[in-house]
Amino acid sequence: MARRPVNQPALVDDPVTGYRHRYCRRCGRELTSPQSRLVGYGAACDPNRMPRATPEHEVEQDTLPGA
Repeated sequence: MARRPVNQPALVDDPVTGYRHRYCRRCGRELTSPQSRLVGYGAACDPNRMPRATPEHEVEQDTLPGA
């Protein structure tokens, strides 16, 4: 896991598009792609790109004979 810089600036002022994130909000790594900087997360940390956990599935089963 990468260590975060001590005095990490959260946002960088961009007069054209507004504020852009410079570091990932989840892991603290520097963001390199323009799309990641707009979202604030790197490709591996973006919660919109992660698969959601599936709900637990219970199955009815008969008891084993002799148990």
